[in-house]
Amino acid sequence: MNYYIVTGTSSGIGEAIAKKLIHRKEKVFCISRQINESLKALATKNHSGLWYYQTDLTQTAKLPVIVKEIFSFIDENEVANVVLINNAGTLEPLGKSGSLNTGLIENHFKTNVIAPAILINEFIRLSERLNAKKTIVNISSGAASTPYAGWSNYCAAKSALDMLTRTIGEEQKSKENPVRIFSVAPGIVDTKMQETIRNTNEELFPMKQKFEKLYAENKLSKADDVADKIISLLFSDFPFTGDVTDLRNL
Repeated sequence: MNYYIVTGTSSGIGEAIAKKLIHRKEKVFCISRQINESLKALATKNHSGLWYYQTDLTQTAKLPVIVKEIFSFIDENEVANVVLINNAGTLEPLGKSGSLNTGLIENHFKTNVIAPAILINEFIRLSERLNAKKTIVNISSGAASTPYAGWSNYCAAKSALDMLTRTIGEEQKSKENPVRIFSVAPGIVDTKMQETIRNTNEELFPMKQKFEKLYAENKLSKADDVADKIISLLFSDFPFTGDVTDLRNL
């Protein structure tokens, strides 16, 4: 039996991943700010196990409690795979440093770095007793290695998530039953985040025209295609030793 914890399932890549897992009749635990009613309806139609935790990832104190409850549903005698997919993320606040709201900066790093770090920590701790394959997938971005004016927080946050991935990969190498972990940059995907970019004032994000051009030329990846690749990776021989990978190269 396979269990999946997926964050950011309200829309985009997270929603696409959850849909495909529901169709596979996997056990899926969704964590997002808004409940996705279409996922609940799909799970009911397919008689699939779906648990939904509506929470804002900036409320980090709630996360250990949620993960503990999720693990209470895992059958130790039947579990084969347990997977955490840290997909949730935010771009806001957009703009150059010196002009940003400090509260929004704090919430940005809570959502993009602190929440994933807490979820990873609890996942590793609680899964240690399980005789199962354990995997963590962190959704990264090309912005982790490329500085974009107006994205100082986002670039820094994704870079931090990649380094967290690499470091935990090193830590797990000595384990008898290690947690496999990797970070994947999905490329430019047709999601609400891209809508946010295109609707941003060019003064806040000078590279806006690049993304508008990619959209106009229909060069954005589809969330469904990205979800297929990520799920395929989970059942492949990919090394998962703290790797940071561009999905477009696979």
